[in-house]
Amino acid sequence: MKENFQILKGLPPYGEMYISFPPKGYAEYSEGLVVEFLKNDESKWVGNFETGYSNLKFAAQLHDDEILIIAKGVCYIIDSENPKSFIEFGVDYKQVYQHNTSIIIVGEYSIAVVKSRTEIIYFDNLCYDGISETKLVDNNLNGILNYYNSNGDNEEIEFILDLDNLELRRIEKNTKWWEIWK
Repeated sequence: MKENFQILKGLPPYGEMYISFPPKGYAEYSEGLVVEFLKNDESKWVGNFETGYSNLKFAAQLHDDEILIIAKGVCYIIDSENPKSFIEFGVDYKQVYQHNTSIIIVGEYSIAVVKSRTEIIYFDNLCYDGISETKLVDNNLNGILNYYNSNGDNEEIEFILDLDNLELRRIEKNTKWWEIWK
């Protein structure tokens, strides 16, 4: 499958006016993540994507004309043939993994598994204080959910996301009840 997009270093000083995403975003006239798209008829257009709260810049082709763009945490799935046809989600996605035909996106507090524009599985609000140490192991995404309590202690709960069944399991460490009194 030929890629029909390219992340640019900045807005081009020539050619057609860029298209802002979202159309009336607060940064409509500011430079965000700039991507050039190539249509099937070989014509080009440029998208200027409003950015979010992380440093992740990423683009991948999902299907023929569907392209996933991550503009510093904000995700867009866009049809390269029809710029008016797009969806937007998230603001803080910071890591991305590819597994078979899926793209797994990890944010501060949530995970999204993207298969296509119509098939996105969300695991929202998994923890209060961040997801860390994620890694892809075989058909699983492993990591740690962090919870800080009022004493300043950090409770770390390991998790495993089975990417075949899309089931999330938390692995809590059991402490014996009498150890509370130590």
